[in-house]
Formats: sequence, C-alpha cells, structure tokens
Amino acid sequence: MSKHQSISPPKFPTKFLRWFCNADLLEDVEGDLSELFAERAEKNRKTASLKYLRDVLFLFRPGIIKNIELKNGLINTAMIKNYLKIAFRNAKRYKGFTTLNLLGLVVGLVSAMLILLWVNDEIQVDKFHTNGDKVYQVFRNMKQSGGMVNTTWTVPKPVADLMRAEYPEVDEVVQISWPIEMRFQKGEDASNEQGYFATPNFLTLFSFEWLAGDKETALDDLSGIVISRTIAEKYFGSQWKNVAIGSPLEIDSEREAIVTGVIENVGENSSLQFDWLLPAEYYFNQNEWVDDWGNGSFRIYFTTHNEGEEKAVAERLYDEIITHAAGQDNSGEEYLIIHKFQDYYLYSNFENGAVSGGRIEYVRIMTVVAIFVLLIASINFMNLATARSGRRSKEIGLRKVMGAYKSSISFQFLIESILLCFLAMMISVLIVVLLMPYFNQLVDKQLFIDFSLPVTWYFLIGIPVIVGFFSGIYPALLLPTFGIINSLKGKIRQSNGAAYFRKGLVVFQFTISTLLIIGTGVIYLQLDYVLNKDLGIAKENLVAISIGERFGERLETYRTELQNIPEVVAVTASSGNPISYGRSTSSARWEGMSEEGYEINVLLTDDRFIETMGMEMRAGRAFDDQLSDSTNFIINEVMAELMGFEDPLNKGLTFWGIEGRVVGVVKNFHMRNLHEPIAPLIISCIDPAGTGLALVRIQGDPNNALKSMENVLSTLNPQSDFDYEFVDQAYAESYQAEMTVGTLARIFAGISIFISCLGLFGLSAFTAEQRSKEIGVRKVHGASINQLILLLSKDYTVLMVIAFILSIPFAYYYSQQWLEGFEYRTNLKPILFIVAGILTFVIGAVTVSVKSYQAAKANPVGTLRDE
Repeated sequence: MSKHQSISPPKFPTKFLRWFCNADLLEDVEGDLSELFAERAEKNRKTASLKYLRDVLFLFRPGIIKNIELKNGLINTAMIKNYLKIAFRNAKRYKGFTTLNLLGLVVGLVSAMLILLWVNDEIQVDKFHTNGDKVYQVFRNMKQSGGMVNTTWTVPKPVADLMRAEYPEVDEVVQISWPIEMRFQKGEDASNEQGYFATPNFLTLFSFEWLAGDKETALDDLSGIVISRTIAEKYFGSQWKNVAIGSPLEIDSEREAIVTGVIENVGENSSLQFDWLLPAEYYFNQNEWVDDWGNGSFRIYFTTHNEGEEKAVAERLYDEIITHAAGQDNSGEEYLIIHKFQDYYLYSNFENGAVSGGRIEYVRIMTVVAIFVLLIASINFMNLATARSGRRSKEIGLRKVMGAYKSSISFQFLIESILLCFLAMMISVLIVVLLMPYFNQLVDKQLFIDFSLPVTWYFLIGIPVIVGFFSGIYPALLLPTFGIINSLKGKIRQSNGAAYFRKGLVVFQFTISTLLIIGTGVIYLQLDYVLNKDLGIAKENLVAISIGERFGERLETYRTELQNIPEVVAVTASSGNPISYGRSTSSARWEGMSEEGYEINVLLTDDRFIETMGMEMRAGRAFDDQLSDSTNFIINEVMAELMGFEDPLNKGLTFWGIEGRVVGVVKNFHMRNLHEPIAPLIISCIDPAGTGLALVRIQGDPNNALKSMENVLSTLNPQSDFDYEFVDQAYAESYQAEMTVGTLARIFAGISIFISCLGLFGLSAFTAEQRSKEIGVRKVHGASINQLILLLSKDYTVLMVIAFILSIPFAYYYSQQWLEGFEYRTNLKPILFIVAGILTFVIGAVTVSVKSYQAAKANPVGTLRDE
C-alpha cells in the first residue's frame, strides 16, 4: 500500500464515505478503496476516479451505514426505510401535486442538461491535444482606414524562419496553410478534398490519432502525403491498412503523391479540419512570393522550452515585420501578436488588434440560460413544496405524540424532498437520452452523456441533493416547531414571512422569464436585420461555382456555354466570393498618400462583374469590354474617402507594382459579416486568369439551371466536380452560430415560461384551497364568479407587473452589450419590451384565472359544511 500513498483519491467521495460509514469499518473500507484507486489511477486517473465514486455509492447500504446522530436522537436505517414508505404514500396520495412538482423539475433538468452538453462540447474544442495548452499562434495586426486594425492569421513565412534561427526561447515552430481544396484521383475514383500544406512537426506538435506510417518522418519527403481514414477507405478500400502506405494518389491532374501516413478522421472537437496534409516545403518551392516579408502566407504556431517564456517571444515579435519590411513597396504598418491556440475557437474576434470575444459570448449566453431555467425549475419545486407542507400538520402532531424528536421530523422532510429530486433526475436522464438524436440534429453536433466523467456524476448527484435540501429545509425547520395540539387540529398557518418569501420567488421567476423572452426577441430582430439587410449586392438567385482549373484561362468559352442556358441571365468571374472576402495588399499607393501604408482589399474580376452583381455606381463608370480596362480600377466609397480626394476619378493608383487609374466608385458593399466595418477595396480586371470563381445570375427554376450548368461544366472540364453554393444561403450560413443560439433561446425561453406557469398554477391552487371558506362565504353573500376570479388573481397580477418592471433595465443593458458586437445592428425599440411584458403577463394571468375560475365555481355548501 505504501507505494501508492502519493496518489490520493477524490476528496468529495472520500468525505461522503467518512460521513456515512460505520466507524468500526471505516479504516479497513477506506484503506482498501484507496489502494484499489491507486492501482487503477496508474492506468487512467479519470476512470479510476469514476470507479472510486461508484464503489463509494454502492457501499451506502444497510450494514455499513452508521446510525446518524442528529441533536436529540438517532436516525437509523429502519427509520430511513419508514421515511421512504411515508414519502411514497404521500406522493401517491397527492398525485396531482406530485405530478405538477415533478413535471416542472424534470422539464428544467432536461433543458439544463441539453444546454450544458452543448456548452461543454463548445469549450472542449481543441482541448484533446496533449500539449495544446502550451501552443501559441502568431497573428498579424494590419492598419486599416479610419484608424481601424485588421487582425489575420496569415503571417509572412520569414517570421517562422527567424523564430527557428534566432529565438532561443522557442522550442517548436509549425506552419500550415489556409484550407485548400484539391482534386484527388485513383483510377476511376475522383473527388475534391480539403486539407493543408504543413511542416513535418505539425504531426508531433498536435495530437491527432495516428493509424499508419511514421509520423516523425511522414512529411519529410516532398512527394509524400498524409491522408485521413476516410480518404484511405475511399481510394484503397476496407483493406487500406495493407495497401495504402507507399501507394500513389494523383493530385489536381498534375502530379502524384505517395501515401506516407494515415490519421484518424479529425473529429468535431478540433478547429483544424482537414482530410490530407502535404509538405509545406513543396509549396514554398513552388511559390517564391512566400519569402517576402510583405506577404502574408501560412499560419504559425509555436511552443517554448519553459512556461512563461512566451511573453518574451511576444515582446520581441511585435515589430519584426516593420523592421524587416521597411522600404518595400508592399510594406505597411503591421505588428505581430500571439494568442493561445486552445483559446482561439472561443476567442476568435479581434477589435483594434486585441481579443474582443467570439463564440465565448454564445457559450456564456447559453450557460446563463441553463442556470436560469434550472433556477426557475428549482424555485418552482421549492415554492410548491413549502406551500403544501402545511397539509402534513396532523401527521407531525401524531409523530410528536408517539415520541418523535424534532430532528427526526426535520430529517424526514429533507429525505422526502431529496428523494423526489432524485426521481426527477432519473426521469430527466432517460428523456435526455431519448431526445439526444433530435437535439443533435438541431445544433448540428454529436452530443452524448459521458457517464465515464466524474463531473457528470457530480451533476447527477449534486443537483438533486442541493435542490432537495433547499426545497425541504423550510418545512424541515419550521413545521416541527408547532405545538402538538395545533398540529393535531390542523390549525397550522404559515407566517406572513413565508407568504412574502414565496411571492418574492414568483417575482424572481417571472423576471427571469421576461428577460429570456426579451433576449430572444433581440436575437431574432438582429438576425432578421442581418439576413435581410441590403449588402450592396443582389445576393438572391446568384450561384457561386468553384472551378477546378483556372477559370480565367477559358473565361469566354465558359461564359458563352453558360449563357446558352435559358435560366442563366449573366456570368462573371471573381477571385473570391465578394461577400466573404479577405484578399488584401499593403502595396497600394496614390498621389499625396502619407508615408504610412494601409491594408487594402483587392478583388480580381472581369468586365461583367458590376452588372452581374447588381452593384450601384456612385461615380464614374463600370468596366467596359469595348475599352482597355486592364489597368483601370474601380474603388468603393471607403477607399475613395481614404484617398482623400474630392473627386478620385482619373487619379493615379498603383498596387503590386501595377500602375493604373480610378475610373469608377462603387457603392459600399459588405465583404464580410456585419460584425466588421466595410473595408477599403480596389476592384481590378487586370488578371482574369487569377480568378477561380464563376458567379452566375439565374432566373426561373433553380433545379433546371443547376442541372444544365453541371452538364456544361462537366463537358468542358470532365476532371472537375460541380462545386457550387447559392450566395444568399452561404451568407446566411455564416451566421450559423447566431441562428443556433437564437433557436435554442426561443425554445428555452418558452420552457422557462411553461415552468413558471406550472408553479403559478400550483400556488394559485394552494391559495384557492386556503381561502375556500372565504370564497364560500362571499358566494353566499352574492359575490359573482368574475368578482371572485379578480379577488384570487389580483395578487399574482401585481407580482407579474413587478417582475416586468424589474426585468426592463437588465434586459436593456445586456441586449445593448450583445448588439455592440455587430458593426451594423438593429435598434432596441420600446415595443419589443412591451410585447414581451404583455406576453408574459397574459400567459401568467390565464394560468391563474383557470384555477381561480375552478375555485370560484365550486359549490359553497361543501366548503362551509364543517363550520
């Protein structure tokens, strides 16, 4: 046992064991469990912790549990059995109350578990890499117009070379390209696949599962390629393990690569998604431009020898580009910063060169929603439990007559409450498992409850204990203090303080529900604004088609054949999708420009681009195929303002060493999502061979148009897949995170209202029952049903109005905070708050009125008979 003493078991299960285990058995039991845990932990600590918790829970049984001393008496296992019987009988006796209470808690638990599974999946992205917490990524800050700074991960290649050669603190430096799509072929099988060019140590720095080959050398050979299991099975069949390594694959109909390694498919918990890896050195050899300090190229990741040295690296890296690119035509005001790799998925937004959030905002929103829904369900459970506890007065009096101590009565209420919560948890887990396929489809993930994680069990056990304890603590402490005679007569009346406490909880519930409804409305309105905003481009009925070979080389042939299709209106070419574009240069120069360089977006197009895209010219003209426009440029309004001329037309402009003149100014259009401002842009048709995207305007039946376009393109280029997307759909998908959160928020806001109304229904029923004799007397004296409904409902009406008033400042503040993350956003209008308040009020009022109507309609003879 001594050799394992340094490995300690989890503290929480150990404390629980020491609390319940008989003192005569504790030393032997704890010793055996600790030794068993240590042996298991040497293989896998997480699994050992889970099994240790399981073993402790299994020991919680008669024969091992000690008698628990509570102040004035003992609670032994026989008494616990008795409490279980009583709890079951009470639940059976008050079926309606039990069902109502369980339903609210189950709905809340199911909702919270589903949300937290989504949240956990988000925060676990990239956390599987063994040394992932030590990996940093280099980013480049580039000065834009208006003092803005654009942050990008495309960093000049010489930065990585310099870090390897002159930074003693740096251990590993890894480079990978942007995601690149290439066509793979073996025999008759062919398809387009996405991957990276990467330096050899990419495979050792990151912990992707290795299946075949030698990862230490797989990317050393410039003719080698590493593929995923999916690619291996696609091209080498089920026996790929025997034949894939050393076999060739044809790439882009230009060269062959030899398979040197196979990795497991990259899962959804990785931000780096790829199906192949090719040696970065091959790309560097083919593209001399990467050696220029002014050109951004690959991503750079690095680790340091010792923790903390990354700060020194960051300080030194900051002005390396300024130092080495000074005097070059494409030099600009650019600085380097570093960012922790594992944080990038959640913190990927930058504002003026500093991290300003990202998906973490939606993780926080949904975490708060989960907590709110669970709080509402727990409050609902507590409210109903405390309200109904007075019905047990005669039982309490009888127990006292038979000699029961206050401590044992208190313990009974706690046990019953906790047991009911555990029952709700078991039902909830079953429902979550059944709902999981549908929820996964909704959020586009593969979520599941991982019972092997200790945190799962902490949640499954901790939540029922906590909720049950706080739900049962009020009756457990208060009811045993009443006198025996009053208890036996059933004359227990709960204090005004208890009534005010319950009302406060109702206000809290409806405040949260109103907050969620307003928040959901804000998300919906912003998404509606984003998806329907005029982007400066007619994005509807516009198809973007990626072409395998260089489109511009056969531009007129493609255009002629496509325009012969009846549904095709116009065809143009572009170097990228104009509403999700980021190609830029620091080399732009014009007359009177200051010494400081600016990062300017550059879009390569043809002479049909402005017309096909439905853009509006603000000044000058569009490109004209009858004129020589190969060295003429069109700029957007932001670029015109940046240049500083009252009239920029015919002004000289150069970039990439090419001299030309401005012939037109196009109305601003959004080149990225609405989180970012519109950037300055130069549009050129100088190099149509550099375009790789066909943009086709269609009309009529889109299915016929797509089928005809596929036939044309497959005839002209049989080696290329028909890879297309509708521009408006692609734009909408860029807001997938917002749409997912919006959908979840709508669902769970509705659930919060439902749970709150369940509690309101139960409390109104309790109030009607308490005031049944008063209602009977009022009916005898001529009170109408409407008057009685108003009497029973007015208190809850006031509570809902208070909740609405309290929710407004919080809703406004947090909604405004979220909207500020968008450069272009909708305005918060009072009508949104009013509608949310009215909706909450109407739903709550109807709930109360239903039960009030039932009470008011009851025959007074039955309620007054025993007086």
